[in-house]
Amino acid sequence: MRRPRIPESWPRRRVWPVLGALLALGAPLGLLVLRALVARRAPTPTFLLAQIEADPLTLGYLGLGTLVVFVLLGRRLGAREDLLAATSMKDPLTGLSNRRHLDARLAEEIARLARHEGSVAFLLLDVDHLKQINDRGGHEAGDAALTAVAEALRRTCRVMDLPARYGGDEFAVLLPATTASQGLELAERIRAALRDMPGAPTVSIGIADLDAVLAPRPLALFEAADAALYAAKNAGRDRVILAPSRPASFGEGAAG
Repeated sequence: MRRPRIPESWPRRRVWPVLGALLALGAPLGLLVLRALVARRAPTPTFLLAQIEADPLTLGYLGLGTLVVFVLLGRRLGAREDLLAATSMKDPLTGLSNRRHLDARLAEEIARLARHEGSVAFLLLDVDHLKQINDRGGHEAGDAALTAVAEALRRTCRVMDLPARYGGDEFAVLLPATTASQGLELAERIRAALRDMPGAPTVSIGIADLDAVLAPRPLALFEAADAALYAAKNAGRDRVILAPSRPASFGEGAAG
């Protein structure tokens, strides 16, 4: 028998206490079965009910005590597991999601769009001249630049969006139910937010949606946004460039 899979979205601090409560029922039941074995009787409902009526205090104490212990233990273990899960998906410097979490969410979004109509956009951001910032002010200045970009993303992204630090000086934003042209509005808000933050760096941004790729795959979407980002950097940095649409090629790839 396969072990039932608990959905990742369910908080363990709530799931484990429920499972603990169910397991706690086994304590008094186990005692009743043991008594049946000692008495060489079958653990029929009649026998079990007779045992409960004969010794309700012991069985009640055993059941209640086990219930309290298992529920409290389950809640504590579940809270620790939730904390570990959240930590594994966060970038320690910026507090944003990390690449692992972003890649998983992007794959989920692409899979969802394979079953339902819709759109998704992907922003890839690069901090301009981070090496020079590090050279002038040390790694503390570089960290401050990265945290400023993270703060700009938090201020401008919608609740449904997923901003993340992709690695090094790169950030990314997953935009569900959004086209590249709509993502352009967010990109400009990000740049405006950074201009309003004293000492914040500028960023180059590339944007792509599924119209820019040959097939609806996470890697293809990332590569399209990365090519747009590369073009923005080559054009002088501190700007936004959209990946060109290729609707005919995308239609052929989807049909294949």
